[in-house]
Amino acid sequence: MNDLQATIGDYHTFLKQIITEIQGEGFDLADFSQMDHMCYRVSSFEAYATKKQELAAFGRLLGETQVNGRPIATFRLFEPIRYENWRIDAIELPAPKEGIETVEGLEHVELVLLDDKEDFLKKYSYKQFDMRSADRGINPEIGFKLPTYTVKFHLLNLPTVVYLENKLGIRDVRDSQ
Repeated sequence: MNDLQATIGDYHTFLKQIITEIQGEGFDLADFSQMDHMCYRVSSFEAYATKKQELAAFGRLLGETQVNGRPIATFRLFEPIRYENWRIDAIELPAPKEGIETVEGLEHVELVLLDDKEDFLKKYSYKQFDMRSADRGINPEIGFKLPTYTVKFHLLNLPTVVYLENKLGIRDVRDSQ
């Protein structure tokens, strides 16, 4: 086990399971240009502060943006995670949502769409997507609940989004903005 695995858990097993679930739900992996990041959830603001310090040993903090009223930190890994054909460059660390109990650990991956959102939604029109964030900010996101985890689909990779948010002075993002 490497040091990053000691910090975020067995990401190889996580990635194997989540990719199996994505394919098992009928998604074609060729529809995605990149798996840009994994999300690590924490259960408290104290755990958020601690994990943020720990992740600084493995990546550069690109930014911390308020999303729907809570901070989310994004780290670009010094050494990308490579799994099968995927190169994962970032870890997303959201603070817990007020009043919602969270289990600590790896929770989801996000995939960058090869085509636009409308074509993707048309191709998978028979799916029940979570569309709460489909119109949010500069990088709308579509969620899908897998048997064990969650996968989210978006248009831009997270490091690019954080760069744009920093450049444009965006510090607060909310759904339906």
